[in-house]
Amino acid sequence: MKILFHICCGNCALYPIKLSRSDGHDFTGFWYNPNIHPHEEYQLRLNSLKKLSDIWHVEMIYENEYKPEEYFEHVRYVIARSETTKQSPENVIASPTARNDNAPPFPERCKSCYRLRLEKTARSASDEGFDAFSTTLLISPYQDYDRIVTTGKELSEKHKVAFYEKDFRPHFRDAIALSKELGLYRQKYCGCVYSRQEREEEVKAKELSRRTRE
Repeated sequence: MKILFHICCGNCALYPIKLSRSDGHDFTGFWYNPNIHPHEEYQLRLNSLKKLSDIWHVEMIYENEYKPEEYFEHVRYVIARSETTKQSPENVIASPTARNDNAPPFPERCKSCYRLRLEKTARSASDEGFDAFSTTLLISPYQDYDRIVTTGKELSEKHKVAFYEKDFRPHFRDAIALSKELGLYRQKYCGCVYSRQEREEEVKAKELSRRTRE
C-alpha cells in the first residue's frame, strides 16, 4: 500500500518508517508544519528530517516555504471564542513572537493544529494517487492519539482516501535512542509559540522549586 505520512519531525518518523516498510508498505513522507515557531526552529527540524531521508533513502514531498500565518489563521477561531481572550485575534496573528497571555486553550488549539496538517496531507494523498495517508504524530505519548485518529477518519471520508491507523507509541523510547544514535536534532517542545512558552514556564517552575528545596 502506498501511504503518504505527514511527518512532524525526524525523530517521530523513525519507527513509522521502519514498521511501515517491514509491513510491506511504500512509505512517502510529507513535510507541512506551519505551526513550528520560530523560523530557526522550523529550519532545524526540517534539516534534521532531510538528513534522515538521505540516510534511509526516504521518498519525500516538502512544503518548504515557511508560512506561520496559515497556522495562526487556522487557530484564530479558537482564540476568538476563548473566554480568557484579552487581545484581538488580529493582534495575536500579527505579533506571534510576543508573549501572549491569551493563548488558545489547550487542547483546543492542538485539535485545530491536527486538522490543519492532516487536511493538507489527505488532500495531497488524494491528488497524488496514494492509497492512504497517516501521520508520525501517532508515535508520541504526548499527543492526543484518539483525537488524531478521529480527525484522520473524518478527513478520510471527506477526501476519499483511506486513513492508515497504527499505534506506534510502544516504540517511542526506542525511537529516542535511535535518534541519538543517528545524531538527529531533538526538540524540547511540541512546536507552536504557545507550547514553547509553556515549556519555558515549566522549566522556570522546576528551577524555582529546586532552589526552594536547597
